[in-house]
Amino acid sequence: MAVGSTVIDVSQANNTSVPIHTKCWEREGLAVEIQPTNTNAAVQALLTGRVEFVLSGPAAAIIARSKGGPIKAVYMNMRKNFVFLVVPEASPIKDLKDFKGKTVGVFSYGAQQYRVFKGMMTEVGLDPEKDVSWIETGAGAQAVAALRAGRVEAWGTWDSQLATAENMGLKFRRFTSEAAEKLNWGSSIFTRDDYAAANPEVVGKFLRCVAEGTAFTIANPEAAVKAHWTVFPATKPSNLSDAEALRQALHIVETRIEFLKVEPGAKWGEMPPSSAAETINFMKSTGELKDDVKPSDMFTNAFVPAINAFDQAEVEKTARASQ
Repeated sequence: MAVGSTVIDVSQANNTSVPIHTKCWEREGLAVEIQPTNTNAAVQALLTGRVEFVLSGPAAAIIARSKGGPIKAVYMNMRKNFVFLVVPEASPIKDLKDFKGKTVGVFSYGAQQYRVFKGMMTEVGLDPEKDVSWIETGAGAQAVAALRAGRVEAWGTWDSQLATAENMGLKFRRFTSEAAEKLNWGSSIFTRDDYAAANPEVVGKFLRCVAEGTAFTIANPEAAVKAHWTVFPATKPSNLSDAEALRQALHIVETRIEFLKVEPGAKWGEMPPSSAAETINFMKSTGELKDDVKPSDMFTNAFVPAINAFDQAEVEKTARASQ
């Protein structure tokens, strides 16, 4: 599986390291290799058959499908909007309208979240091109440094980055909007149409282990962190004490869990039909999506029964007993 991120940090333990550590994929007879990369490269690897699955946000997959690429989501991983505009807790900015005349740091002008943030400004009657200044500040320490130095007065970011900044001692006020909250199609697992059709049992087994890994992580975040460090030892900070490294990693995982939990009545991996439609309509409205694509072509819930064919209570019991 290719992952649309160059670093597999603990926020992705549920669908990478935990299924490896618990040997779920191994028990299902699957040999799974995790390949970190960027989203576009991951989708290209899927299209050319170099990987069977991709874990990423939906934008690149939607664009690929609109150009004839036979790929679709088979598992919805993050189930809520997870990008926010934030300001330091002491900031005089109390409302989205207060962003007028302010400078906001963003990861990249090419990122879909940048368009979400601009849309939030439009919702409250501001012109995102004239009323707000936007600066690329990247991610991690450099983004936090820009905020601390006053180069930007606000920051557009996502859940795990926000948690990382909070680990540095910063406290924030979050802003979202009604339209942004409708964009609840977060990271998902994609595969090719032909692969899913030819290998339904493999797809079901692979995804079921992701669901089990997520249930395990929610039940015992600390065990998930330790599993991640065992599978990917380079991700454990070497400049912190074990206790502090664990504290910070737990905050990142616990923040991510907010976006992984299934809503009442929903099942693991299941995608609400409106999620694809809202995201596609948003991408069209911003000009990011030039060609038509049917929302129903972008996902299938056909694997939901296989995904959920496990004893969740037993997985949670195992997780709570893990050290």
